[in-house]
Amino acid sequence: MSKVLVSLGTGPQERLLRLASRSFRRYARAHGYELSLHTRVIDPARPAPWSKVKLLQGLAAEHELVLWLDADLVIVDGSTDIASELEERRFLYLVEHQTKEGRIPNSGVMLLRGGAQTIAFLEEVYAQEDLINHRWWENAAISRLLGYELDPARPGMPTPLLTEHTKFISPRWNSIPDAPARQPRIRHYPGYSLKVRTAFMLRDELLRR
Repeated sequence: MSKVLVSLGTGPQERLLRLASRSFRRYARAHGYELSLHTRVIDPARPAPWSKVKLLQGLAAEHELVLWLDADLVIVDGSTDIASELEERRFLYLVEHQTKEGRIPNSGVMLLRGGAQTIAFLEEVYAQEDLINHRWWENAAISRLLGYELDPARPGMPTPLLTEHTKFISPRWNSIPDAPARQPRIRHYPGYSLKVRTAFMLRDELLRR
C-alpha cells in the first residue's frame, strides 16, 4: 500500500514543523510512510490552513492512504500504525472532541483513503467559501459537511458522508488539552501561543515512549 504522511508549517509555524518532524520521521520509517512536509502556502488568496486541502487533494490522487498531521503535535507513542483503523467503505478517519467550544470533529489528525471519493470530498470542502475566514477554517467546512452546526459547535442532522463514509477513531490519536485522552498516541496543542506549543512539544519529545 502506498502511504504518505503530510504536514504544513508556514511562517512562525515552520519552527513547530521542524520540531514535530522528529516524531514524524520516526513514525514514517516504522510504518512505511513517505514524507511530504511543506512550508509554503498553496493558495495565497486564503489563510494558510486552507492549503492543507489542496495538498491533500494532490496526494490523494497519487497514494492509497494519506495521513495528515498538524504541525503543532508530537507522536508520543508510535508503536501502532493508524492504518489499523481502516474499515470497508469508509474513506475519512478523524477524532471527535467534546470541549468547552462544543462537540466537534478535529481534522488536525486525519487519515484519508486515496482516490476519487476523497478528491471529490476535498473539492466540496474547498467550495465552502463563506467559511474562508472562519476561526476554524477548513475544520469548520469539514464539520459542516458531516452535518455539524457551528457557533456553537454541535452535531446536527447527520449526512451520508458521516453515516456511510466516516469513522471516528479513538481520541488517543489526537489528544488535546481541552479533551485529554488516556495513554495518547498523539499529543496536539491547537489554539496556544507559539511559545507555549513549543514548550509542550519539547517536553513531549523528551518524554516520548
